[in-house]
Amino acid sequence: MRSDPIDRTARGAALAAALLVALAVCPVSGQAQAGQGQRIQTMVIDPGHGGMETGAKGKFGNLEKDITLAISLKLKALVERNMGFEVVLTRDKDVDVSVENRSAIANNRKAGLFISVHSNGAVQKKAAGSETFFLSLNATDEETRRLAYLENNSSALQSRIDPSSDDDLMMILWDMAQTAYIKQSGQLAEMVQGELDALLGTRNRGIKQAPFKILTGVACPAILVEAAFISNPEEEQKLASEEFQSKVAEAIYRGLARYLRMPE
Repeated sequence: MRSDPIDRTARGAALAAALLVALAVCPVSGQAQAGQGQRIQTMVIDPGHGGMETGAKGKFGNLEKDITLAISLKLKALVERNMGFEVVLTRDKDVDVSVENRSAIANNRKAGLFISVHSNGAVQKKAAGSETFFLSLNATDEETRRLAYLENNSSALQSRIDPSSDDDLMMILWDMAQTAYIKQSGQLAEMVQGELDALLGTRNRGIKQAPFKILTGVACPAILVEAAFISNPEEEQKLASEEFQSKVAEAIYRGLARYLRMPE
């Protein structure tokens, strides 16, 4: 089936943009352009999902989009109160925001850090704990690959990543762009995950790498936090409570503070 000329033009523009970013942030020497010692002026917090895209849904009717926004607002308040840089939310209410617009917000504001907040979902209701991810074209394991696929295709506006299409090439280009920040992203993920485990007492599922679309277009250190499993009834009830949401925000904040204190 032949693709529409307009679709091909749009895809070509996206590929060109991906290539430009990859070339801009990946120097020939392979050295990273930004580090935790660099002065950060702007940070972007991304509350996962929103609007028609509800995300995962719990047994008691709680929606991922509502929980991620609540946690993100609390995290924003903590950072603004205690750190000296601007915090931008990709959304501050229940609205649809495309993956492309989320990364564009970070790049247009020249963000020094990007944190996407989510709550996990699994077929097995007993799955529990927090996870923190940073970008890689290849997933750490099959479970991580499945999660990335579900997150990447949760909206009707997002198409399946077809290896036979240009989407695969675009993912490779964006992966090249994020390679410049892979060390910093991994360090940030490690710091945040450690604080989530310590503060929340949730099971340590570790830090992992996966091809999340939300991380692919961001030209700075970037992580995705799965706070807990909304598909687990016990964790769903925790996620719905303001006290637990505050604890998640505090854990992410503490991890961020540890990361910023690290030497380059």
